[in-house]
Amino acid sequence: MKKPTLLYRFTIFVITCFFKIFYHHKVYGVDHYPVGSALIAANHVSFLDPPAVAISCPGEVHFLARRSLFKSYFGKLIAALNTHPVQQEATNLRVMKDVCLMLKKGDKVLMFPEGTRSRDNILKEIKPGIGLLLSRSESVILPTYIHGTYEAWSRDQKLPKLWGKTAVIFGSPIDWKDYADMDRKEAQELIAQKLTETLNGLRKWYEEGAEGIPP
Repeated sequence: MKKPTLLYRFTIFVITCFFKIFYHHKVYGVDHYPVGSALIAANHVSFLDPPAVAISCPGEVHFLARRSLFKSYFGKLIAALNTHPVQQEATNLRVMKDVCLMLKKGDKVLMFPEGTRSRDNILKEIKPGIGLLLSRSESVILPTYIHGTYEAWSRDQKLPKLWGKTAVIFGSPIDWKDYADMDRKEAQELIAQKLTETLNGLRKWYEEGAEGIPP
């Protein structure tokens, strides 16, 4: 696996310092972090979610962003930081193909299976499409719960608050091999259900004291 670029490592260092100073950021469940490719599937409530996950991962992460963001110097920066453009009018199939190519290369890709940021900090419905993506890539899903970013910068806030507590909790990976012998449609529905249950379980585990190993 290729070594992260100097720019990537420097950016992660700077963001880590920011989160540690202002949000006392903590990470749980690193033992669940898999070797090789994985879909990092997280809840989504804030613009702070991608950097929070990036600084919590032991290795390099790849991201997806709408193509319009790449039409400026900012676009050149995020492109250098493993962010890949997605056309707003692109079909789900096109996005899946792009993600599968990254996974086949052994990359870890951050995805928000709810599709958009939640307005009320409650996990939205996760569609079976995440199961289809898992089956096509034959990889694993790493359930990832993000805590505290909603309070720091929700959709209704113009600017982030520079105080609070954030955390990222990694759960037990969901492996395609456990569903490979099932009917594909049934497997996709079960995977979406399993991911929903795991993310809600990780939230409950953290809010009840974060004792022991995350589920």
